[in-house]
Amino acid sequence: MYDKSPSLAELLAKEGLSCEKIVTGRIEYIKVKDFETQIKDAQWLVFTSKNAVAGFAYNMGKCELPAGVKIAVVGKKTQEALRTTCGLEADFVSLQAAGLELGKSLMNIAAGKVVYLCAEVTSGSLEEAMKDYGELIKIPVFIDVSGIAVTSGISGERIKWLIDKLGESGEVPVYSIGPACSKKLVEAGVKENRIIEACEHSYSGLVEAIKKSAGKPGA
Repeated sequence: MYDKSPSLAELLAKEGLSCEKIVTGRIEYIKVKDFETQIKDAQWLVFTSKNAVAGFAYNMGKCELPAGVKIAVVGKKTQEALRTTCGLEADFVSLQAAGLELGKSLMNIAAGKVVYLCAEVTSGSLEEAMKDYGELIKIPVFIDVSGIAVTSGISGERIKWLIDKLGESGEVPVYSIGPACSKKLVEAGVKENRIIEACEHSYSGLVEAIKKSAGKPGA
């Protein structure tokens, strides 16, 4: 059963107060130990988000790129981020802004060591597409503590545009309060691998799901 208690907005409204709900998030960059050594001899560097590009720049400092390395990215926004942040041009840009499509393309064109610069927690779509590739190295360069919590299927349908905007690469998780909500999200076009469903279908259950995903103690 879903939690039927009043929402925060409803409780505030009863007191004559208005409430504007805003999705917020924070990006933290990871300092990778021996970063230059880890990307040494890479034939391809792969990015699925502008945050990965920024995390790469954060770690590069005065390091030099591996000789002859090629760069693959998802979509024009990641391509532009690579150009403006690092002064580099992508050798391959996937037609669709999705890790799955990029992974499939790389299976056909890549050879040698492929280094995937990514979030600490990803959707897993690129990894799934390249599961049979023997030289895929995954290096997390940032932590994305963003997320979108959805407490009803109707609200999920209404904010589909926002879900898409905040997670063009598929890396921003969507937290669902339960099966009915998840079903509506999928019907609205949200990829199943982005949805993290609460085990207990209540606000407290949703909080626990978010805490567990974020790696909080006691979750």
